[in-house]
Amino acid sequence: MANFDVEEFLELLDSDDAANREKSIGRKGSSKQREKALTSKSRSLLEAFEYIIGLSRNSNLDDDFFDEAAPHIRYASRKLKLSPMQTVLLSLFVDRSEDHQILLREIARYLGCRTIRIHRLSKDIDILVEKNYLVVSKPGNSYRVPSEVMKAIKNNKPYVYVAPEISDLQSFFDYFSTLVDLKDEKELTYDALIYRTKVALELIKGSAYVKTLARIGLSDDDTLMFTYMSHLFVAYNDDSIMFRQIESIFDNKKMLSIYKVQFRGRISPLFTNNLIECANEEGMARPEAFKLTNYAKNELLGEVCIMNTCKPKRDLIKSDSFPEKKLIYNQSEGEQIAELSSILSEERFTAVQARLEKAGMRKGFCCLFHGAPGTGKTETVFQLARKTGRDIMQVNVDKIKSCWVGESEKEIRNLFIRYRNICRDSERTPILLFNEADAVLGVRMEGATRAVDKMENSLQNIILQEMESLEGIMIATTNLTANLDRAFERRFLYKVRFERPSIEARMRIWKSMLPKLSDDEANALAVESDLSGGEIENIVRKHTVSSILSGCDGIDLPVLLKLCHSEHIGSSRQRVGFSVSE
Repeated sequence: MANFDVEEFLELLDSDDAANREKSIGRKGSSKQREKALTSKSRSLLEAFEYIIGLSRNSNLDDDFFDEAAPHIRYASRKLKLSPMQTVLLSLFVDRSEDHQILLREIARYLGCRTIRIHRLSKDIDILVEKNYLVVSKPGNSYRVPSEVMKAIKNNKPYVYVAPEISDLQSFFDYFSTLVDLKDEKELTYDALIYRTKVALELIKGSAYVKTLARIGLSDDDTLMFTYMSHLFVAYNDDSIMFRQIESIFDNKKMLSIYKVQFRGRISPLFTNNLIECANEEGMARPEAFKLTNYAKNELLGEVCIMNTCKPKRDLIKSDSFPEKKLIYNQSEGEQIAELSSILSEERFTAVQARLEKAGMRKGFCCLFHGAPGTGKTETVFQLARKTGRDIMQVNVDKIKSCWVGESEKEIRNLFIRYRNICRDSERTPILLFNEADAVLGVRMEGATRAVDKMENSLQNIILQEMESLEGIMIATTNLTANLDRAFERRFLYKVRFERPSIEARMRIWKSMLPKLSDDEANALAVESDLSGGEIENIVRKHTVSSILSGCDGIDLPVLLKLCHSEHIGSSRQRVGFSVSE
């Protein structure tokens, strides 16, 4: 195939001599296509793209194609201020704009060429990304066309990227936070993140932050790394930055490996220039966790009004807010809860963690409470918190999953960052409670294609990673364990199964909630209905309401038996109403 000369092509486009143009046109394609290409004049970008796309099919982007599509490429190129090749490529992407992952192999298949032919045009594709006509979905493989670009093209206008309004360091970090979100959603490559960060920093080159980094002479990579760590401190007050957080900004593991070596050996320019240091715990440096130095916080970030957006205290339910409640268990779970309660006492918990760390084992305690509804799983967590003096940070799983795709993953990461900060600032390690966690503990889907399924897999992977490095106390409650992912099962140190109470346990529950019951009455109620503790509490509440309305505070056994029966209308396990224990 002859080499295509862009200069000759532009001269051809500028020629007003139709005869010369027709003479130059190749003979590939149908006569109708050639006739339309020669006689039609595009009136809009979409119309020009339509002709370009039609003529490019199975063309291999050869000279004949460019000759035939010349009038329409000319119109769109001048309108968009792009080169002819960039214009053609953009038209192919626009034609697939409804797809959020436009694969290069699909474009190659349409053009009738090998994928490597499209990869040879990567510089032109990169320019489209730099000019914000395309967004990277997966580096070097798939892209998408932003809705703002489509809106501009439909209005027959070139897309003009509006630079963010950055006037000071605070507005810079606000903007950088959006870049991090785009990177997490794989809509920015590592190189694109560096480029946009450099452009944004140039807008505040008079700040102490930028002046200091320029004086030190950091590389682009180190500038981005320090900016990312500064972002974690500014946004989340994070003073214990782990490698798993840092890795999210890279496109490959090679760069992460380089930084791991430099950070562990403290030979990175960020260390030697007193910008970061190892995080400390009880006076001991932690080689796998890092933070900004006081110098960096005061001298470089001093002009930023740092607000602790985490608001740790607002995230906590105080341990003394739970009223004391006597819980009755079957023998098996009773023994396990007693053991766990003893371990979580402050003195023993600190000692056990120290022994685990000395043995090179994980310090965190991850516990799973599973069993039928109403068996006291959640209330047990509350009573453990009250007894051991540990506050609770409760996770609303449904709220996290209701976020947009990409936002859910961000929320779950931020949640664990907040929990680490709370642990660091608390005298006594609080409990991280994933209540009713069925939605995030299920088996991960192989080969997930739907966005929702991919999001759930991503959430689960993040939680699994965080459980590996957890240094606090995590308790998850769930009604269903048949669908529990094996990876989660391995990470829970304590797994307590809450069975429905035995007859003996039900008798004790009835007596504890209605002390006026005789032993025979409690036995009759326990034998008559196979109820959980939560269901029994529900019945006792209804009986109490009835007694208040009737003015009689005695025990009416027939009424109680009737209430027991109504609790299971239609099924021996169906529940009506609700239980405050669950």
